[in-house]
Amino acid sequence: MAKFVAGDKWLALHEDDNGYYFVQSDDEALIVPLTAGDEVIFTVEYSSALEQDVLLLPGGQIEPGEPGFAAGNRELQEEIGYRAGRLDFLAELHPWSKYLAARSFIYLARDLTPNWLEGDEDYEIHVEKVPLREFERLIAAGRLHDARVIAALYLAHRFLQGERQKRRSADR
Repeated sequence: MAKFVAGDKWLALHEDDNGYYFVQSDDEALIVPLTAGDEVIFTVEYSSALEQDVLLLPGGQIEPGEPGFAAGNRELQEEIGYRAGRLDFLAELHPWSKYLAARSFIYLARDLTPNWLEGDEDYEIHVEKVPLREFERLIAAGRLHDARVIAALYLAHRFLQGERQKRRSADR
């Protein structure tokens, strides 16, 4: 049985029965919002860990009993002011699986329509739109660092390629 060591409402440090430490956090929904023009809508938020603004994807905590897709659509509205008409589940990731007990449920959001909900952030979130086909340039330029975001973008890119291949096969 793990023993609580320290933490707050977002992160908690625990020690397991063998004396090893791990961090516990809530599961999250992480969304790749894609416009009709195939642009990803990133959030630009300050990272205390890196001491700079970073590119992220909208997302946040899945509340107890809340389905992941519902949390994702809520977070989209709170963080970037859009509601998704279509959410496709892409994957369940375990970021830093040796030391972090949390899951990231990744979704692709399309058919976006404007709709704002009040969020829980005590700071302003800025947005930046970048064509999905250019996300690797952001990595190469050192602008995109977050491993979860990078994995989500690769998953979305692959998912969309699969859809295009199925359409081409059906058209033959």
